[in-house]
Amino acid sequence: MAKQNLNIGSSANDGTGDSLRDGAIKLNSVIDELYTNLGNDTNLQINVGTPAADQFLKWNGAQFAEGSFNKFTEDVDVNGQKIVSASNGDITVQPNGSGDIKLWAGGTGAALTYIDGDDGKLKYSNHFPTTGDLPDVATHHGMFAYVSADGKARVGTSAAWVPLLSENSGIGLLDDVDMTVGGGPSDGQVLKWSATNSKWEPQNDETAAGGGGSTQNLFEGITADTGSTTASAPTDVLTVSGGTNISTSIAGDTLTINMTGTLGDPDQNLYSVIGSDSGNKTAGSATSTINFVGGTGISTAISGDDLTITNDSPNVVQEVFRTITGDSGTTTAALATSTLDIAGGTGATTAATANTLTVNVDNPLPSDAVRHDNAIFNGSEWEKVTTPSIGLYFTANGDAAYRVAGGGVNDSTDNPTIYIYRGFTYRLDNSTGNAHPIALRQSAGGSAVTDGVSGAQNGVQYYTVPQSVAAGTTYVYQCTMHSAMVGNLTVV
Repeated sequence: MAKQNLNIGSSANDGTGDSLRDGAIKLNSVIDELYTNLGNDTNLQINVGTPAADQFLKWNGAQFAEGSFNKFTEDVDVNGQKIVSASNGDITVQPNGSGDIKLWAGGTGAALTYIDGDDGKLKYSNHFPTTGDLPDVATHHGMFAYVSADGKARVGTSAAWVPLLSENSGIGLLDDVDMTVGGGPSDGQVLKWSATNSKWEPQNDETAAGGGGSTQNLFEGITADTGSTTASAPTDVLTVSGGTNISTSIAGDTLTINMTGTLGDPDQNLYSVIGSDSGNKTAGSATSTINFVGGTGISTAISGDDLTITNDSPNVVQEVFRTITGDSGTTTAALATSTLDIAGGTGATTAATANTLTVNVDNPLPSDAVRHDNAIFNGSEWEKVTTPSIGLYFTANGDAAYRVAGGGVNDSTDNPTIYIYRGFTYRLDNSTGNAHPIALRQSAGGSAVTDGVSGAQNGVQYYTVPQSVAAGTTYVYQCTMHSAMVGNLTVV
């Protein structure tokens, strides 16, 4: 109904206003409209009651009355606005019972992020089909994501999406591990640190101190009362043999050494022969007695297991030595307790045991040398030879050549020609041992030179060049295992 006002005329009782009937009709129309729009045509359905601040008029099933806004009846559109709090207050969203808090992406699909009402945990799906689908890393620094194309989880840094290692990842994914060296690792190799590349790389485990390869010598050297041996190969075998009245056996990891003979007579002579300044005594039986008798100024006494020898004469303090003169300098005893030190000079050492002073020469000349013999130093001691001698020291340059030092030979030349003199003895020291045995031959691959040759091909050989060999004769030295390792011996 349009708005209607009562016409009250221009002045009181001027007859220009609405009649009482017309005024009542207008008033009834207004009342009807109020009861229709604000009630049920019979009763008004708005009751403001005693409202509090921030309350609303809310339908309670019978009328609109004051109340709080505590229930949505349909979706709420924030219309570009925000849900905020005041005075640092929390914003609490609390579902009933096991209800979830779900965060939707767009208006369709499923809620990929939600707080599970059963356990209160935040659960979400950060799954992307490919790395190209990942969001801009600069604005998602610290975000975790999963890419199904390569099955890797990633974390966003300020510069890139960095893949995370998992129990299914290979060690080669680490920045300081390079598994591509040498075409990749092979069986038995280990990771070793390369200081040059600052990375762990696959290498053979055969150079570390205290370790070795997959096979190792089980012993280095064994020394017995007589003789010794050294392991020369990973498969070398050490045999433990029994000596006289001794047997050995092995069971599992245990070596047993047994005595197979019988023990001697338990009653044996306690001494064989005892000598003195004059005369001696030989034990005649297991019960023989030896008497300790004091001489002039000396007395003896036995108490229990102790034998006491006493000097009954007054002792006289004497200087043990008076004056000692050397090649240079002298020394004189100053006191009865003075000590004389005898020290070895160049090439000599001294040793004192009991009352014996021994002076040793570090490298003595051969004791069995005879007239016209010569001496040659083998690196540790002097050896005698019957003629003027020249030492030749052989090393190997791989499996293709010998190199020789000594006798004026250039030690950087492969398979050099060696000129030898008749009547001279040549000492050929093969440092390569069994790896490159040296044979003296009449020609490469030919018959052996035997006249004047002695010693071992894998150690030291001596070759005294006979006077009967013609000048210009050429022999060869040749490896018995590698024919390319061959050089000439030319007689001059």
